[in-house]
Amino acid sequence: MSEDYNRLRLKYHGDSIKLGEILQMECRDKCSRKLPHTLACDGFVFPSLALAEMSTSDAVAEVHASMIDNGCRVLDMTAGLGIDSFHFAAKDCDVTAVELSHDAAAALRHNATVLGYGENVHVIEGDSIEWLARCDEHFDVIFIDPARRDSSGRHVALKQCSPDITTSISLLLSRAKRVIVKLSPMIDISSAKSELGIRHCDLTVIGTTRECKEVVMSIMASDAFDTETDDTVTCVTIGNGSYIFSSSEKCDYGMPVTGNYLLHPFPSVMKGTGGRVSGYSKLHPSTHLYVTDSPLLDFPGLHYRIIDIVPFNKRDIKRIKTTYPKINVITRNFPLSAPELVRKLSVKEGGDKMLFGAILHDGSKALIITESGFRAMP
Repeated sequence: MSEDYNRLRLKYHGDSIKLGEILQMECRDKCSRKLPHTLACDGFVFPSLALAEMSTSDAVAEVHASMIDNGCRVLDMTAGLGIDSFHFAAKDCDVTAVELSHDAAAALRHNATVLGYGENVHVIEGDSIEWLARCDEHFDVIFIDPARRDSSGRHVALKQCSPDITTSISLLLSRAKRVIVKLSPMIDISSAKSELGIRHCDLTVIGTTRECKEVVMSIMASDAFDTETDDTVTCVTIGNGSYIFSSSEKCDYGMPVTGNYLLHPFPSVMKGTGGRVSGYSKLHPSTHLYVTDSPLLDFPGLHYRIIDIVPFNKRDIKRIKTTYPKINVITRNFPLSAPELVRKLSVKEGGDKMLFGAILHDGSKALIITESGFRAMP
């Protein structure tokens, strides 16, 4: 598809009007699944392909908006395409959207109007840190998504992102009751807190059934330096609800049994809890898989029915190749990676069965054969 648009650009080289139309078509194609709600508005325009590719999705922006009360005053310090700002505005919030790029700021103003938010989205063009430092504005919530990608590549540490909020967190906390920071899904949460010099925050980890998308840190100015309060983690899986976790929670341990079910937490749960899901039987402290005798409607993950359990030793694993010549392979807390285990077993990946290589809580290693995963539904 991108090749088609490149050919069109070559064909209409020098025709600014036609090139602008081609940009809008390509951005809409790329964002049709990501922004179905926003793009229902025919008048919505994209300032650049880069902003279209980097923008948050409607579904994730809805999660961000759910963290903010209706009718509050919000500062979006890195507005970009404005998807978060517009979802905040949909909750009757008074939104100040700051954007460094002239073209992006102009598109923000246009899009706020065509989406019907012209009265409650106020666009400021400029550096958001400098603007906040020189003005005398206070907000209920400051939302910031530091850019994690530049000409040198992708970044995870906050000091490497733009703007670098590690040098300005005190300013942000002095101007808002709450500061919400969007972070990389690869971030080490303890390191991020250390970088910011805070002791307490609440976290929302957002993902799909396949991947963790982002970590969102919510810092209350009133208790950012409180050492007595446990952090609360809300793990959101788009389309599959949420799971709330406290760092003080514990879990039990159990062994896999043929005919029972293996439970695999969603990626956001794995990231937010470190694999700890209380109230369920875990295979091992470091093996983030759980077992149960029946599907559980409230478990935040996929269920796999166990059809075979093979001890990991030279004698027993020989039958894997003949019994399950084509099977998907995952390893959790196992001495071999998934590709290494595939080679050792001499199987081909694919089919409708899943093999989990894992260490059990008695220290033994096992290959747990299951039917394909499903989400237990009411």
